[in-house]
Amino acid sequence: MRWRDFLALVAVCVVWGLNFVVAKFSVTGDPGWVPGFDGAPPIFFAFLRFALLYAFLAPWLRPGPADMKTMFGVAMCMGALQYVLIFMGLQWATPSGMAIALQLGVPFATILSVILLKEHVGPVRLLGIIVAFVGIIIVVANPGEADLSLGLLIGIGAAFVGALGMILVKRMPLDSIRMQAWIGLISWPPLLVLSLVFERDQIAESLEGGWLFLAALIFTVVLVNIFGHGVFYNLLKRYDATLIAPLTLMAPLVGVLSGLLITNDPIGWRLFVGGGLTLIGVGVIAIRQNRKLPNAGLAREKTL
Repeated sequence: MRWRDFLALVAVCVVWGLNFVVAKFSVTGDPGWVPGFDGAPPIFFAFLRFALLYAFLAPWLRPGPADMKTMFGVAMCMGALQYVLIFMGLQWATPSGMAIALQLGVPFATILSVILLKEHVGPVRLLGIIVAFVGIIIVVANPGEADLSLGLLIGIGAAFVGALGMILVKRMPLDSIRMQAWIGLISWPPLLVLSLVFERDQIAESLEGGWLFLAALIFTVVLVNIFGHGVFYNLLKRYDATLIAPLTLMAPLVGVLSGLLITNDPIGWRLFVGGGLTLIGVGVIAIRQNRKLPNAGLAREKTL
């Protein structure tokens, strides 16, 4: 890989890693950058995210996908439902914990490719799957902090939903920008309805975040989605997924470090041991080619 491309990938991973802290601030107000701001309601924040994404990418909607039913399923799995789960989970989970939990998208995608696509998994990838799940069990199984564990379990649910979306994408490949445009278009209307039904004072609570909340919203759309995924998928056209996938483990590492340094996430052996095992297991899976679902090792990128 050329140095220029490697540095571009590093920049993308830094943006993706920092996004865990940015999202935590957006839905909880932590780490208290804006006094009195307790975060936007999570469903409403997801609505704002996808409405803005659609607004930016609307010119790329045409030509439309041939299979709208599958496109709807992709949008729900990789858009609305997945991000609502992430933002709800972050109300309890730490950014560093969520960065680890979402890594399970890789073993989930591999398992689903075995069940639905008849992929064969050898002993090496099987060992990686086992190690990844053992690691996340260590991170989550913390009886002393039930709220934290609940948030991480919701994050694991988001990882599974995103992996299911990857299976659907295989049936309807689209280029990255057009895919994101359609995900934005399909995601925001149901999110708006759900927010109006289940949440209150959405606009007032969001406005309390001031310009910093607006900056966070723009960050998660423009830098994370448009810049991050644009550069990422451009690199995938030049290099094999088995090279790119292990390198993107920099993103959760940045997520963990930013959580520890910026939001003062608690430091404990569960996070380091369990998180380390999870990343090792995911790395083992990512470097092994999945014949039926070549991008299975990139499942975690779909949740960023």
